[in-house]
Amino acid sequence: MNDDQQDEKEALIAIYEDDSNFTIVSDTSYCYKFPCPEDELKGFMIKVIWPKDYPENEPAILDLDLFYNSHVTTQERDLMISLIKDQYSDWEGMAMTFSIISHIADNIDDYRTLIKNDRVEKREEKPETVETVASHQVVGKEDAKSAMKNMSKAQKRKFFDKYGNIDMADKPRGWNWVDVIKHLSKTGP
Repeated sequence: MNDDQQDEKEALIAIYEDDSNFTIVSDTSYCYKFPCPEDELKGFMIKVIWPKDYPENEPAILDLDLFYNSHVTTQERDLMISLIKDQYSDWEGMAMTFSIISHIADNIDDYRTLIKNDRVEKREEKPETVETVASHQVVGKEDAKSAMKNMSKAQKRKFFDKYGNIDMADKPRGWNWVDVIKHLSKTGP
């Protein structure tokens, strides 16, 4: 790491020390996340990598091929990188990590419109199974058991807490278990 890189690193830490979107990956690699509160699929993260001769002889390398950007297609990533690299002539020979992040932040709406999300399907929220079972009148023991097969342990617990045991002859699991601590305290040494 040369002196220019060390100075830029110290400046970035001073500027972004309280920013949770800024991440130091290594001494020569930094990430910045641009979340979108309205639509999480319009958010993206950029990784800036400094080559050995950065900033005097080589510009920073940009990487959008990150897990956070899995919803962004390769064509969209390439287009975003080319738009950022069009600005490189203004920053040639100087520290550009802050300038790259500022440029994207200033033009964030333009970059978000590039993300189409054509291949991402929206998921519909499904109601909980507990509510669907509870809404049906469970008449017999067989109906209750068949409904219980599809429920998780937490859903069954919630159902029993709300509606009680379906059949009093059908006792809950562990109703006759011995309290081990109480039993051992009675038996003595």
